[in-house]
Amino acid sequence: MITRRRLLLGAAAVSVAAAGVYVAKPRLGGLLRPTLDTTYPLGILQHEEMRSIAALGETLAAPELAPPAEFFQEYVNAATQSRPGILKEYQRAAVLLNTTGTRLFGQGTQVDFADLPQRRREQVLRALLWQYPGTDQLVRKAEVIVASREALALRMYVMQPLIEHYYRSPFGWAVVGYQSFPGRAQLDPMAYTGPLPDKRPRQ
Repeated sequence: MITRRRLLLGAAAVSVAAAGVYVAKPRLGGLLRPTLDTTYPLGILQHEEMRSIAALGETLAAPELAPPAEFFQEYVNAATQSRPGILKEYQRAAVLLNTTGTRLFGQGTQVDFADLPQRRREQVLRALLWQYPGTDQLVRKAEVIVASREALALRMYVMQPLIEHYYRSPFGWAVVGYQSFPGRAQLDPMAYTGPLPDKRPRQ
């Protein structure tokens, strides 16, 4: 059990580390931020690599509004065939997800991230990445110092684009109660006159 004293000490340590990172950021940012290998050729993922990335997309999506696998596959194929260096990052991400899943749950045998249940996939992501509010800039800067290059690249070049792709789609709009992209007129002119759907869980 984590005592209140340990919790406060841990919070203080994170704050001090984050403050140090904030001061050092102008010097370290360019060195620590993962960069793309733009000499790497364009192409598409192998079948097993794509399974891992599609499973990652499913894990990031809202469970009640999960899109079909091809939703993420088509997006990834377009990205890896048009932007130099992105294919390499998706390949690295697939390896990282599988090796971390094997380390956590393999018990001596290889585990594919795509074959893990949702709860264990989330545990893999928690083992790789820090969790913090998007507005917490100090902890975000501290993560850049502490996390591995592979984990930072996973967040930056793979997870963030997949999340943006999802929430710019009808699946993501529906999560927040829209039937069309926010700011665009809906087909039903009366759609804005009614209340938003009740998103509270049923008892």
